[in-house]
Order: sequence, then structure tokens, then C-alpha cells
Amino acid sequence: MEFDASDFEGYCQGLTSFVEHFEFITLVSPMHFTHYTPRQIPHHLATYGTTLQILSFKIANIDLDLEWPLLEWPLQVYGVVAARDNVDRRRNILFLRGRRNFQEITQEKPFLCLTGPSRAILANDHVDLEVQLKLKGPTESEDRVLITKRCQCSAYHADNGLYTLTLDNRLCTAELSLQQLYCKSVQATFLRVGGFVKGNTSPFIHGGRVACSSPPHGGQGTALPNQVVLLDSRYCDGGKMPIGEEDGYLDLSRHVVSVELRRVRDVSEELEETLNVFIEAYSDSPPDSPPKVSAKADFMVKPRYCGISEHECVLAGSMVKITIAWSPILRTNKVIL
Repeated sequence: MEFDASDFEGYCQGLTSFVEHFEFITLVSPMHFTHYTPRQIPHHLATYGTTLQILSFKIANIDLDLEWPLLEWPLQVYGVVAARDNVDRRRNILFLRGRRNFQEITQEKPFLCLTGPSRAILANDHVDLEVQLKLKGPTESEDRVLITKRCQCSAYHADNGLYTLTLDNRLCTAELSLQQLYCKSVQATFLRVGGFVKGNTSPFIHGGRVACSSPPHGGQGTALPNQVVLLDSRYCDGGKMPIGEEDGYLDLSRHVVSVELRRVRDVSEELEETLNVFIEAYSDSPPDSPPKVSAKADFMVKPRYCGISEHECVLAGSMVKITIAWSPILRTNKVIL
């Protein structure tokens, strides 16, 4: 269900009775139960419920036929995109940029560089999605609203839970791609990716990409549209891969994803490998052209109920180390306030 900007103010006022202030951000950790053992997890506080995976947010089209206000590529966009669930009804930030830190959106690179969610989005009940994006003008007084929308998401029974919400107004059309994980799920926090030895040549000289996805039921591979992009150098400053000089680890844009818990057999406690991790290195190519992949690696990960797991893969002759923290989802923040 979609609500226009005219409904947004009333929605904001109604929420203040629950969260004290509309702009309060969730403080619930994605690793709340990471350091428990499976037998210690308090199941009246933790859940492995249905979650909502945020895949991407795309400015798909702008109206070039308007006499006023005239829009043209590129767009200098700032503002907020957030989700709210019943854990605490506070904003779970997906995208947040101020005026000075705007993102330039082009036809070739139309996706917002998402940084969240900061924890898994619990979707046992409806989820509210909020979009408040502005266009930076020559001066602050000349800034304009690009799109203001609120959507209420309930259960969508599409193939593999994949669906796209189309948000439009007289200025633009935006597409929010989502995946609802109907099986039990946990949240995975990518703590570290990289670990390249200082002095050695990094495979990411010309940039690269880190992503992950849930394979379809039946294990028949995966498709690009349902990947969660954790880092893409094309959306980083200068198109360069943010990598620490001292420790060799990547500065990911996103860290938290939801991962399904699927049993190998109905009568077995053994879990399937349901997290597919992809790492790509780009070759030298013009800035505005599609990237060319010079090397790639992918591997499957078996989720855990809690704890920390470590993994390795080889990319262009370099060893890549990955550290992931696992935790079920806190049912409500009332127990920690």
C-alpha cells in the first residue's frame, strides 16, 4: 500500500506517540545474541521469523518533458530511505545523506548507495518504508523535493519472495527491490572482508564488488537481481575500492543481511548452505562504461544460529578472508530499554 506526500505529515505525527520522535533511529544490535550458545538463547526474546531483505533502490526514470521544474541528469540526491518494523518502530536506515554529502545519480549509475539496514527487518507484521529524497540546488533555498512516499509492506507471495515496489510522482519513478524470506532466518553481519598482506598487490586496483544472495529453493544457482550489494567501487569516492592500507580489509557500504535457515531434510537438524557470497575484481575500463570483471570468486556459507564464522576464498591469486557474525532477531526492544 502506497501513501503520497499529503499523507506523510499525518503519518509522522501518529508515530510520535510510539517513538517519542519521528526521526529516532533504531539502536538494536544485529549481534544481540551472537555471543550466546544455541542452548542459552532466550527463545521468548529471540525469533527466527520472516524477514524483509532490501535489495536495491533505483531512480528508474525522470520526467524530462516538464516545463517546470526541469530535471536533467545527473541528479544530486540527498535525504533518507528507511524501514520500520514492530521490534521498536524506529527508523532502520537504508540510505542517509545530508546536503553536503549528496550522491550523484546518473542514467548509467541509477542506484542509491545503500548503507543499511543496520539490523534485520522483521516482517511477521507489516513493515513501513519511508522515502524522503531531495535534489540539491545551487543554493539551499533552491533545493527541491524529488520524492516523498510511505509504503506499507505486508506479505507478498511472489516467486522466491522477490518483488519490486514502484514509487512515482510527477518528477520521477523509483523502484525499490525487495525479497521476503518466508522460512526461518537469522541475521548475518559481515565484520571483515579482505585481509590482504601489506606490500602485496591488491586484486582491486581498478575496483571491484562484494555481494551475496540466497539461492533459490532447490539450489539451482542464483540470479543477479536478487543480490545484496555490500560494496561496489563504482559508487565509492573516485570509483576506488576503499581498502585499509595497514590491515588490507575493505570498508563495506552494507554489513547486515538476512539468511534463510533451511534443513537438509525434514527429519534432520543439519542446515543447508543458503548464503552465496560473490567477490569480483574489475579491470581497467572507462568511468561511464559498464565494468569488466577481471577475476571473480564465489562460495557457499552454511548459516549458524549464533556465533562467529570465518571463511576464505582465492581471488586472482590473493587470499580473501571473511568474518561473519550470526544472531537471531530480537522480538522487541522493550526488554532492553
